[in-house]
Amino acid sequence: MAPLKRSLSCVTAAQLFVSSISRPGDDTEALVLSQDPLSLVSGRLGSAVSLQLRHQFRYVKEQEHRWHVSTVAYLYRLDNSTGHELVSWHWHPATVAYPHLHVASGVLDKRVHLPTGRVSIESVLRMLLTDLDVAPAHDHAGDYLEVLEASERPFIEHRRWHA
Repeated sequence: MAPLKRSLSCVTAAQLFVSSISRPGDDTEALVLSQDPLSLVSGRLGSAVSLQLRHQFRYVKEQEHRWHVSTVAYLYRLDNSTGHELVSWHWHPATVAYPHLHVASGVLDKRVHLPTGRVSIESVLRMLLTDLDVAPAHDHAGDYLEVLEASERPFIEHRRWHA
C-alpha cells in the first residue's frame, strides 16, 4: 500500500486507508480516501473537480508463505464542480465482466460500457496531473511522473485477472 500512498501524495495530503467490507464470509477489503470525494482544481477546466476512489481487493495465498493482492473491483470517478459525473472507470465483474469507462457526453447514455484495459490508480492520477492540469503537491512538483511510474510498475508486472 505504500506505493499507492506515495502516488496519492503527488496530488494531495489526503490519506489512503484499508477498510474491511462487512459481509459474512467475505474477506474483501477496500481502499478508501480520508477525503471522499477528493477535491482538486483543474487548470484545464478552470474549476474544481472531485475524485472518488473505490478499490476492492483481497489477499490470496499462493504458497505456504507467499501471498498476493488480487483486485476484486474498482470505481474511479471524476465529477465537475457541480457534482455531475465527467468520466468514471469501472471494473465490477459480478455485473459487467470487463473493465469499462462511462463518459458524460450527451451523445452516449451513461449506461454504455466502453471497454478499456485494466486501469490503475496511478494512471488516473497521471491523467489528472498531465491532461487536466491539476497542480502537483508541493513535495512532488518536479518528480510526480517518476513517482507514479515507480509505483505503477509492480502493478503492471504482477497484475492478474482472476478474482
